[in-house]
Amino acid sequence: MELNEYWLSEDLRVKGLGTKLLDQLEAIAKQKGAKKALLTTFEFQARSFYEKRGYQVVGEIKDYPPGSSYYTMVKVLR
Repeated sequence: MELNEYWLSEDLRVKGLGTKLLDQLEAIAKQKGAKKALLTTFEFQARSFYEKRGYQVVGEIKDYPPGSSYYTMVKVLR
């Protein structure tokens, strides 16, 4: 499973909607036989959100954009 363009507006955050959507996407991916989920994010966006849900950083581009980092993250779907 590769997750693209997953974004919630500020007023929808911290209400659990992002977690519910991610859980549903992962469940569908597992049903279809996916073993891993892959996504990219920026430091200033959602790295900590994904880490709390079991994603691990497997790649980093430092200082992109300047003052931040761009991450590739993966989660093993069990």
